[in-house]
Amino acid sequence: MTIKQITLVKNAIGILIFWIAPPLIYFFKEKLGFGGGSVFTGVVYVMGLILMLNHFHAKVGHKPNTFLLLLGGTFFSVAMIYFFLLNKEMTMFTTDLINFALIFGFLFSLLRVDNEVQKYLPVLILIITFLTSCALIYSVATNPNYVFGTRATVQYTSKTNESFTGNPYIYSRNGLAGFLISFLIINRSWDSIKVPHAFFTRLLAHINVWFSLIVIILTQTRATILTLLMAIPCILFFMVPMRSIFTNIKRQSYIFYAVIIANLYYFATKLRIVELFDSYYSSFYNLFIRAMSTGVTLGKSSEVDESAMGRVYNINYVKQLWNTNKIDFIFGHGYRYRYIDIPILESLVNFGIFGFILFACFQLTFLYFAYRCFKSSSIFQNFIGLFYLNTFVGMFTSGRPMDFAYWVSFLIFMRFMNVEMVSDNNEIKQAL
Repeated sequence: MTIKQITLVKNAIGILIFWIAPPLIYFFKEKLGFGGGSVFTGVVYVMGLILMLNHFHAKVGHKPNTFLLLLGGTFFSVAMIYFFLLNKEMTMFTTDLINFALIFGFLFSLLRVDNEVQKYLPVLILIITFLTSCALIYSVATNPNYVFGTRATVQYTSKTNESFTGNPYIYSRNGLAGFLISFLIINRSWDSIKVPHAFFTRLLAHINVWFSLIVIILTQTRATILTLLMAIPCILFFMVPMRSIFTNIKRQSYIFYAVIIANLYYFATKLRIVELFDSYYSSFYNLFIRAMSTGVTLGKSSEVDESAMGRVYNINYVKQLWNTNKIDFIFGHGYRYRYIDIPILESLVNFGIFGFILFACFQLTFLYFAYRCFKSSSIFQNFIGLFYLNTFVGMFTSGRPMDFAYWVSFLIFMRFMNVEMVSDNNEIKQAL
């Protein structure tokens, strides 16, 4: 490998430490006992920034998607004004300040990473998502208290012998990323990516696509399932015709799938795997229907979902707040005024009408450029377009508008969406 290739691989690993690797970081920290508290995570993120360093002069950077950067930068600036002048949760001030410092460092580093890093990211995403899926399956397999049918996540014990359960959403999100990148690598042309070894890369992609689906099933996260249902038609319509999928499987991996089918038959007879999957399907279907019914009727249905009811209470709270004093919604109630768990709605409560319009336009613009990414010939462009759908669903289902994890993804999208390489002369093609 040349020095430039080593630099690009190093930069790609640094990017993924922030973006795709957090579930693996949590596994090492919590399940295997590396580090303590948030110190280990902070050290790993700093290592990620160091890995993103390169030989470019500090004032030299690569052009991102300027329209997204303008919109995102404007909203972030508004949020920073509220953070310093109208902060309603000062107990989190230091933590938020550290997170914002990491976000600024990550943005600065991203702007200095060569666009050619997109060629190295897909295979590294494939490897990291596979390792994370293995970590979750290992955690479930070694947990004597785990019962099939319950949501799977990493469970760990603190030094005081207290048991804790990690967030299944981050592992479900990893499963989605693994499925998407594996499917694209199997079925798309490799002209836009660097593959170290064709046979092993393709084999790993076929293994990971199934491991990822198992993780999605085990974690039972509704937002991920909804994203998958949105992504599959986009893949089949814009990227991979149905006939190409069957052709690729038959031509390149029939031995692998013969082994898979033989194993499925064995487990179906010995472990009643069909009944197990039917149980998972029934459980998730009922959960999904209850959540949808709870959300649509705002908790007035006969059967309610407790998780969805939390958001229903918050929606009713916002309605009551609106009826009490509409004037306060002009400028907003302040940074972290209340945890709504619906980012698009919380942007209105916290930052007022102007902040809400900025944030909504920001997401709609992402959606437009995601559509542009669907039609790209680049696997990485396809991936970030599809993966944004998960973030879009998240804007209506979980988290806060200034969450660290969301802004890491936003910065990736702002930096790379529709920013491609022209292979013959290495110039940047900016599709705006």
